[in-house]
Amino acid sequence: MKLNPTRATVVGLIAAAAMVPAFAPAVQAQTVLTPSPAQFQRAQEALERQIIARQVQLVLLGTEVANAANVTTSDRSALVTIVTNEQSALATDATNAAAATTDAELATVRSAVIGDERVYAVVTGQVNLVVAADNETVTEGGYTALVTELTPFVTELGSAHATALLSDVTSQVTAATALTGPVSADALALTPAGYPGNASQIKTWTFQTGQAAHDLVVAKNDIKAIEDVALGLHKLPIAHRI
Repeated sequence: MKLNPTRATVVGLIAAAAMVPAFAPAVQAQTVLTPSPAQFQRAQEALERQIIARQVQLVLLGTEVANAANVTTSDRSALVTIVTNEQSALATDATNAAAATTDAELATVRSAVIGDERVYAVVTGQVNLVVAADNETVTEGGYTALVTELTPFVTELGSAHATALLSDVTSQVTAATALTGPVSADALALTPAGYPGNASQIKTWTFQTGQAAHDLVVAKNDIKAIEDVALGLHKLPIAHRI
């Protein structure tokens, strides 16, 4: 069958278009983007800065642990071990980053820094939670002892208001203790590998220690109010209190 020129052209174009998808993937598969030496150097330097930043953060965390007077001996030892292990891991990462010669090698180091060490996402949270919880535990113990010491004085005052305030101190301390009690042990059990699943736990425990701190502030204010009752200041206008 003889085609007229117009129809033959159309058929030819359709056939050519049908062949394009068959060749396109092959062409695309052969396209590999290789970073230039300058691009690789910038990526290497950026990764090294990320490592240094985390090393600085670990030094700060270590100092915080060392200066935290209320951290228990066992908790301090556990935190020191955690921080030291991460410092050692980052030192290895720094060596590997400096020795890397390909983008694939840099990617492996980057994965270790971001995915294995988790200095900001997990370790920082661990230190902050343990320090806060241990501080609150000491404060709770102090207020519990203070309630025992104040009880005979409040009884002697014969004030229903002072008695209610002292009862509230006990309630606030009990609530705070329930919130902070398990935090240190649970936080120390966290691992970088557990992230991002353990992010919600860190958030919950951070809320708990914050709420416990609030409860202890209320307890402190109650005790000051008991003092005001003893001095008769609660009956005076604020402007007349000295």
